[in-house]
Amino acid sequence: MNRSWQPDEVLPHRLPMLLLHRIVSWDDKSLVGEVDIHEDCLFSEAGLGVPRWVALEYMAQAVGALDGVRLRQAGKPVPPGYLLGTRRLDGTDGHFRPGATLRISVQDVLQGENGLGVFACRLDDGERSLSCQLTLFRPPVGATAALT
Repeated sequence: MNRSWQPDEVLPHRLPMLLLHRIVSWDDKSLVGEVDIHEDCLFSEAGLGVPRWVALEYMAQAVGALDGVRLRQAGKPVPPGYLLGTRRLDGTDGHFRPGATLRISVQDVLQGENGLGVFACRLDDGERSLSCQLTLFRPPVGATAALT
């Protein structure tokens, strides 16, 4: 049976940048999370809601949550990861309206032993959906990175 996880248990983010509200379900290769849009959300614009371009960060945090769940299940710490890029993200015009619940689904497409990963992502707000592929990097756990 899968243990239920909270986003703050599996992501290195803290408020105000912890944007994922719930982990709905997960397995070894995928995760579904949710974000509730309200007037006092980070990035919210008065009377409009949250700009749809913020979907990129919502998706990236859902990917981070999948990685974090896998690491925590293995008893390992959760280090920060890095969004390197996206492919084919369209439909970022407009806003997510207050009262909407966004459902974000992420699927592991490719994981390299060097820490690079590609993930298929989809966000549905009840009116429109966005999809893309994200490329992320997380240094392998236990590796020491020298910054020069």
